[in-house]
Amino acid sequence: MSDEIQTLYQGRYLRLCQRGTWEYAERVNPQGAVVIVAVTPEDKVLLVEQYRIPIQSRTLEFPAGLIGDLDAHADEGWEASAQRELIEETGWSAARFESLIRGPSSAGMSTEDQHFVRAFDLTRVGPGGGDGSENIVVHEVPVAAVAAFVADADARGYRIDPKVYAGLYFIERDRYGQAWR
Repeated sequence: MSDEIQTLYQGRYLRLCQRGTWEYAERVNPQGAVVIVAVTPEDKVLLVEQYRIPIQSRTLEFPAGLIGDLDAHADEGWEASAQRELIEETGWSAARFESLIRGPSSAGMSTEDQHFVRAFDLTRVGPGGGDGSENIVVHEVPVAAVAAFVADADARGYRIDPKVYAGLYFIERDRYGQAWR
């Protein structure tokens, strides 16, 4: 396979590339995305619901966003991005974050890395709901009921982001499988 990368198309946020016979998408923003696993002081998991144009469906997801996607945030790291996205999407702020894992979102189709983080010591600071281009519904679901909530959303036709299932694991455990301290 040739190491030469050919750009097939360049858009505002994505570039379609080819290396040998393999076509894949590349984020113009190379820093990736952050996925935030957050539980409120009332022991409720924060999930977001939104309509996703590419799949023409409502989805259920953990709060998430691109790292350094806007000019004003071009140099931010994953932690600053996690705080910004958590507040913007859910109206909650975290006193600290812990990195869980980092890996490809779809290794056969994209160069994008996703950073899973766990938010701790949450405080409500606003309404959430996303920025002006988003219409996000925030769900605060008791930890004990979150698996049933997700299954019910799936049964009602919502598309469940598979990262939700990974996030459910990280509600109780750290990256080593140990209970949170």
